[in-house]
Amino acid sequence: MSNGLLKAWLIGIALWLAAVVAFAVYSVETSRQRLGDELATVGRTLHRLISQRAAQHDAHMTSLIALADDTEPARLDATRQVMESVARFYPRIAWLALVSLDDKAGQGATAAPPGNHAVRTMIEVPAGGGDDLAPLRDAIEGQQRGKVEAYVGRNGRYLLAKRAQAPSDAALVIAIDARHLLEPEEQPRWAHLTLTLDAQTLVDLPADETAGGAPPLLAPLRFLSTIDSASQKISLSLERAMPTDQLLPVRPLIGFAAMAGLASFALMFALRQRAAVQKSQRSTEEAEARALLQERQALLAHASRVNAMGELASGIAHELTQPLTAMLSRSQAAVRLAGADTPDIGLIREALEVNVREAKRAGEMLKRMRDYASNRAPVPVPSAINDIVAEIAALTGADLQRRGIELKLDMASETLKADVDAIEMEQVLHNLIRNAADALESAETARPQIAIETRADGQEIRIVVRDNGPGIAAQAFPKLFQPFFTTKADGMGLGLSLCATLIERVDGRIEAENAPDGGACFTITLPRTRKREPS
Repeated sequence: MSNGLLKAWLIGIALWLAAVVAFAVYSVETSRQRLGDELATVGRTLHRLISQRAAQHDAHMTSLIALADDTEPARLDATRQVMESVARFYPRIAWLALVSLDDKAGQGATAAPPGNHAVRTMIEVPAGGGDDLAPLRDAIEGQQRGKVEAYVGRNGRYLLAKRAQAPSDAALVIAIDARHLLEPEEQPRWAHLTLTLDAQTLVDLPADETAGGAPPLLAPLRFLSTIDSASQKISLSLERAMPTDQLLPVRPLIGFAAMAGLASFALMFALRQRAAVQKSQRSTEEAEARALLQERQALLAHASRVNAMGELASGIAHELTQPLTAMLSRSQAAVRLAGADTPDIGLIREALEVNVREAKRAGEMLKRMRDYASNRAPVPVPSAINDIVAEIAALTGADLQRRGIELKLDMASETLKADVDAIEMEQVLHNLIRNAADALESAETARPQIAIETRADGQEIRIVVRDNGPGIAAQAFPKLFQPFFTTKADGMGLGLSLCATLIERVDGRIEAENAPDGGACFTITLPRTRKREPS
């Protein structure tokens, strides 16, 4: 699997995981909000029901204590009947009692000692079902008349007590079974319900474990409220667990994961297709740019060669003068010999052979110039490097001689071949020779000299062009092969840039340095032509 394909897969998986996680978070938050709203709704409903029932208790206390103000036997019988009706219709009322707080046991009796107060029961419904009220006697006696107070009892009960108006010493006590403040169908199975009074627990109903589902994912939700009653400050608490299966339903999650996977795959495929199209477009644009660059480089190389021909013209013209002069002299001699009374055929043939040889020499010079200035497409072929060096030395020799610069050749004895275009290699060497000659001439170097050396180095060939001039300035090295950088007053800065381009085109390299004994030194490194196995 390629790096690009692996990267696309990783991006697709990351997008899929991000979508699934986002859906899971959204589901959990939505479910938590829903469960919380349900808990709040149930809590408010239970708060209202318990508050209504507490208000009924206050109403019973008010009506019964009003009857108890008159302790006549007939009135007490009526009070008993009302109390029995209340106990019969309200199962949560465990018992009712009308008691006397008078310390006198009878006429002429003495007061009971402190801590052992008597509580005399006048009416008890049902009979014998009340609790011992002696421990609460002092608290009840200390109550404000007409005000209801609540006390924690036993077995989940709490007591409501109210004293009658003066001068009566009667008090009404009602025991409420807190476990029956809510009917069984009103109690939510999924919630842990507690009722407390004065920080003491009256009811503690745990949640039904069968309704809890999977282990909780988040902290439980809570509903806390105190019922609306001045006398019965009962606190209602509901606690709801957050089971995983309710917060994060499995089926919707799996369905969304499947859909997100398909969407991620489709998106990844679309992105890959788009990337492939963009890559193809970039490749096409790069190919067009390379073709345009090569075309411009070819034009630049041709222009450089034509420009170099102008510099070589004087040297070539001087070199052509020699064969033309020799041909003219030999031709005139042959004419004179032919006009003699007895023509010497041998001398005439010798003169003509000299003319043929000099004509061929001139023709070779003209062919060399024509090839060098041609704009034919370069085709790298196995070429003898020493022959290329000898050819460019012949082309530039006359110009260097005219400028008083010595050209020395030190070529390897073995045949060195590299896959290059001979004309382009001649152009590279001509640029290096011309730059060296210009540097030597401008510096007015004594006994100026340019040396060209060829040698083999393993599977590579090195061509070294050095001079004994002033060398290369240190600040010029970083930009030496960049286009349009030049140290010449009238230079364009394209020569060395073109040299680097032509050398790199055949997988070679060109490097520059200052020789230890002075002068600039350029080294061209080319891969040797590998021997081809016979087919």
